[in-house]
Amino acid sequence: MPMSAENNDPFESVTIHSYTAEKFLQNLDETHERWGKAIDWIFRGQNDARWKLIPSLFRPGNWDEDTLPGYEIALIKNFIHNVNLMNLPIPNNSLGYVTNIKEGHTTKRDVINKELSYKMEYDFSHAVFAIAQHSGIPTRLLDFTHNPLVAAYFAADATQLYEELGLSTENKARHFDKCVEISRNSKENEGDLMVETVSDYLHEHNESVSKLPQDIAVWAIRHNDLRKTTLHFLSHPYTEILNLRLQMGVFLCETKSYEYETEGKPNPWRSFDTELANLVESKGIYKLTLPFSQIPALLDLLGRKRISPLYLKPTYEKVAKTALGIAKELNKKNKQ
Repeated sequence: MPMSAENNDPFESVTIHSYTAEKFLQNLDETHERWGKAIDWIFRGQNDARWKLIPSLFRPGNWDEDTLPGYEIALIKNFIHNVNLMNLPIPNNSLGYVTNIKEGHTTKRDVINKELSYKMEYDFSHAVFAIAQHSGIPTRLLDFTHNPLVAAYFAADATQLYEELGLSTENKARHFDKCVEISRNSKENEGDLMVETVSDYLHEHNESVSKLPQDIAVWAIRHNDLRKTTLHFLSHPYTEILNLRLQMGVFLCETKSYEYETEGKPNPWRSFDTELANLVESKGIYKLTLPFSQIPALLDLLGRKRISPLYLKPTYEKVAKTALGIAKELNKKNKQ
């Protein structure tokens, strides 16, 4: 799982559960009286309502107590290097993420290496971190959006979760290939081997299905209330960042990390939940949930509102594939 899950939910009093996709979208509608001025709110979708709000860099598998302080900066440097090789643009000068030491800029954090005697500071409000995050590089930024429907889509898009649990079409194809290979070899015990292969797949499948979440969630945060926390709201100009513009993407950031030590011991990375719990009393945060089983219905409704990969992450290939699909359907109807 990409994030840790716990039963103890400090946001229970601000959790709004819907039983149908239609009701879920009604609760997320920007004209709902709950939101007041919709522009004041940002949203984030998650496949599992139990997951904590943890930036990708600090999730299990990406960061632990043995991780070197310069790891995340090394990721960014390698990202910039390869982006340059591909002749892709990075706005605002990619070297600007390394800065001189200055006081009072809260989105900056310094990395100290006592052995090599250097101290460098990195500004996480720089656009390169936003682009890297959107491109799949683990960073300390956590994605949000101004558009609640975009958040709903990412809550419902369980592609990565299915892959991690072995429920992807690739896994099904792997077992099918085994059956084809058995049939091709025409062994005496072909039937037994075929049954064994299918049984293995069914066992894996059922075990994986049992691990699926019960609910998906969309978080809503009134970003002006973040002044009550140590979190920073980062909103980048959309002009030169296509996906950020289409998804109306923004970020939350906290600069504390394992790199700061207390009494010689690394400080554990906290989820954003700790700080965001401060917004519960003022109703500056909500968690809207929906049964996982409602994902197909939700994706269908979002698609009708033009919230799909074709619109959120457009490419010529996706447009062509969609056009071919429509043409084939029309051709099939004409033949009937």
